Amino acid sequence: MVKMTDNEIRIAILDYLKKVYDEHPHAYANFESAFDFSGVELIRNIRYLSEKGLIDVDWFVGGSFQAKINSYGIDMIERIQQEVQAQQAAQKEMTTPDVLPSLIKETKDYVDSKLADINPEILEKLNLICEDLMMRRDSHSFARIAYDCREILMDFTDGIFKEDFVEAGEKKPLRNQTKNKIRIFLRNKTTSETTSRAVSERFDYIMNYFDYLSSEIQKNAHPSGFKVTSEDAKSCLIYTYMFMRDILKIVD
Repeated sequence: MVKMTDNEIRIAILDYLKKVYDEHPHAYANFESAFDFSGVELIRNIRYLSEKGLIDVDWFVGGSFQAKINSYGIDMIERIQQEVQAQQAAQKEMTTPDVLPSLIKETKDYVDSKLADINPEILEKLNLICEDLMMRRDSHSFARIAYDCREILMDFTDGIFKEDFVEAGEKKPLRNQTKNKIRIFLRNKTTSETTSRAVSERFDYIMNYFDYLSSEIQKNAHPSGFKVTSEDAKSCLIYTYMFMRDILKIVD
């Protein structure tokens, strides 16, 4: 058992007396078996708290006593408890990362580590996109990012696709037939129809979004036409990373 300091013993005594007070405001506390520290330590710190005016004590012949907390002691223990709670909250804030930024960083680190083996050029493109998002502020740059993310997913599906995934009598999908490549890939990598369907649905959503942006960009090339915003570009990058993460987790 770790030996308590006198200060810790005094706080424990005040806390115990406050709990007794909350249940029975006029009652004196029974200290029998209430604490693990020795009788000498108890009496020494009871006397200290009494002399400080934080508790009221009746002493009896033979050294026995009864005690109860007073208003000064209540104020003291409540202040101590508030300070402890504030310290715990501050410690939690320092040690517990915000979940969403942590997940995003974890996803990026994981995907980047895998891309270094699959296709390092994809990783270079992603790093350039990240730099553009930090430095560029024009719609043309954001439109370029949307195009690049679409190309990256094509490169990625090429990188994970193997010719031996193709069954007899089945044609190998072309580069732009990303949905077919994903369908065949999932057929070879997972037996779970639920997983396969969920990933396929996410991929369809992402590619449809990219196709929409590409279509609008091509139809509205004039300055007054459709503009890709920074939020569009950020979404493209996030969707690209999240989808690659989903696929790579299946591979793992």
